[in-house]
Amino acid sequence: MLTPEQRTAIEGVLQTVLELKATPRGHTLAKPFLELPDRDAWQEYYLVIPHPRCLNGIKDGVEKDCATRQQAISWSDILILENFRLHFNEDGSGIAKDARTLKTLFETTWAADSILQKLPPIFRDATPPPKPQPMEDIDSSPTNTGAGGGGGGDTNWENMKPRDKQGDDIVRKVESLLPKWKGPSGEEGWIALEGKEANDPYSRYGELLDKLKGLKDNDGDGLPSEALTRIDENAVLPECSFTTPMSLALVENRILLRGYPSPKDFDMDMMRLFEKGRRWFEPGSKDYGRILVLQRYYQGLTSSFTARSLLSTAASAHYSYVPAGPGYAKPLHHAQDSGPGVTTYRIQNKDRTFIRNVWFKGVEYRMGDYVHLMHPNDPERPIIGQIFKCYVPDSGPVSHYVTVCWYFRPEQTFHSPQRAFWDQEVFKTGHFADHAVEDLIEKVACQFMTRHIRGRPKPPNWYVNWPLYVCDSRYNDRDRVFVRIKNWASCIPDELRKGSGEGFYPIAMFEKTVMPRRVESPFVVSPGGAKSIPTGPGGLVDEDEGRRKSKRTAATKLSGVGGGETGTPAPSDAMVDMAIAMAGPSSSATNATVAKGGGTKALVDRSLTVAAGGRSTLGADPVIEMLPGETTRRFDRDPRTNEVLWFSGPPIQQANPDAHRPRYSMAYLAFLAKKKATAALTAEEDEEMEDEDEDEEREQRDRARRKRMRMIVESDDTKKDWVAPPTLMDTLFSSSDA
Repeated sequence: MLTPEQRTAIEGVLQTVLELKATPRGHTLAKPFLELPDRDAWQEYYLVIPHPRCLNGIKDGVEKDCATRQQAISWSDILILENFRLHFNEDGSGIAKDARTLKTLFETTWAADSILQKLPPIFRDATPPPKPQPMEDIDSSPTNTGAGGGGGGDTNWENMKPRDKQGDDIVRKVESLLPKWKGPSGEEGWIALEGKEANDPYSRYGELLDKLKGLKDNDGDGLPSEALTRIDENAVLPECSFTTPMSLALVENRILLRGYPSPKDFDMDMMRLFEKGRRWFEPGSKDYGRILVLQRYYQGLTSSFTARSLLSTAASAHYSYVPAGPGYAKPLHHAQDSGPGVTTYRIQNKDRTFIRNVWFKGVEYRMGDYVHLMHPNDPERPIIGQIFKCYVPDSGPVSHYVTVCWYFRPEQTFHSPQRAFWDQEVFKTGHFADHAVEDLIEKVACQFMTRHIRGRPKPPNWYVNWPLYVCDSRYNDRDRVFVRIKNWASCIPDELRKGSGEGFYPIAMFEKTVMPRRVESPFVVSPGGAKSIPTGPGGLVDEDEGRRKSKRTAATKLSGVGGGETGTPAPSDAMVDMAIAMAGPSSSATNATVAKGGGTKALVDRSLTVAAGGRSTLGADPVIEMLPGETTRRFDRDPRTNEVLWFSGPPIQQANPDAHRPRYSMAYLAFLAKKKATAALTAEEDEEMEDEDEDEEREQRDRARRKRMRMIVESDDTKKDWVAPPTLMDTLFSSSDA
């Protein structure tokens, strides 16, 4: 709390700022900053500034003696700098000039006061830019803001400025101010030794290492522990939470020297060893997957008796609690021979007691956290998910579980070869799976696109030595459709959505928007490329198959780069190719080799780049302009392909060739209507699986379905042959013949 002298000094500085007037107009400069703007009228303001403040609020806090030193000192950076950095207050505008004047006055007055000079420095939320710049124009219309950061479905990311060196510097500057994770700090979830093991813990430690070193790969081709021997003991990795030497040999020596005062110390060293392995090897490599298999096996050995007993039956699934992962698992009520039933479309609540959080290996996991989990089919690519619930079963041994919403990687989706992705992009799905805590590998972070381009998450949601992903779209793996997310609040747990919301994943702001880089499909390899093609479970699909949609997604936009949006036309493949060309490396080559369903085939490149003569013809810096949405939506589109219809000239007046074609009978039309109604009912059932509002709406749909089926059956009994009335063209031809 502030001392009386400090409070009096701060009140004097505030009064000086509040009384400053401009010349010659004579208006008070602080007037626009006295109160916060209306939340409904300025939704973007609260989207860009997670914790806005105003001068009157700070003044009231000081007068009530409830302001801390940090609040008093940091109001200048948080309020004024962020105000004129908003894209609706451009540099050079009146409010921006007034903000800089007030900031200068504040700093001068503060520095001149001997009492305030003694206050210690504080951590800044973001780097003060050398020259404030306006934010990129992301969306001119207000969007729905929520816990997830507001909508973004109407944003045309392709028109945004691509990532450049200046963007890299902006990101690096903000991340340099954020702290690193210092490692597990909790006292719960560590190995517990009982009975004989407690009397001779070092025998247990040695036994655990022997089991790890004797573990074999599932294909019998080698030992996963070989990866641990390739880690440099003295290497200091900036991505690690520690700087001391660490290796398998070092742990073995400490066991021989009996250098672990407690089981927790041994457990801590093992978790650090696995952490160093995850940072030492490239994600997606074989050795990276081996490290994760060893960690999952070790966590099962050092956990409860139930977890140990399951290891013998889970070897084929790399010791994961679930038998299949993203791309391989099927919903429980749709499980067939094609894959095991694992996931659900709703969170289960029977026979379980929900708890606030779980502790495992000194780390607290709670609702809303993003995590890496063991992938039973592909350990090189751990499952990415968000925790929606933590629970313990109502019966059986005491054990802890988490219900996780899965996010798919690009290589776990089916998409067009022309599609490009954001770097580190993942896709939210409707799959929920229950995982044992032993499946947890580490915490990660995932930002929705509208916030990822504006800043980086603040601790404890993310630390600079954690993996970071970006999400812009949902993926429906049943229909193989991408849909850009419009309401981000619907993507997080209800408990976080119903609260204040704005505190979910607060960010340290960039000085201007920075777009992530684009990368080509993981299944596309240009001639001469050296990258390996993943074996699945995703792949490439033909254009017609990629456009297959259910009734629910029939009106949605198939995303080109970063997803699609509801209610707007889909971009053609040529538009996607233009976006890829602007981003840098082209994912399309004349004779690109692609993988499809585990095989390879040659594709004919029909992109705009190739049609123009290739990249060499376009030059080093081609200029490509894309028609805005206001223009493209005025053109007709093909109802099957959704491509814009272009014609070389006006339509030619000629006789209608369909005027005299045979007409369908009433019986056939009734058959088509019945077939269409059946397809619509099937689509409604698919909708039902993803709907969170469930029971009551489902009963209403069932009643409506039965009613429609009765109407269709009754119509079959009354159908008659039908003859179409003469058309205008028929009348004209008849008169000309006469």
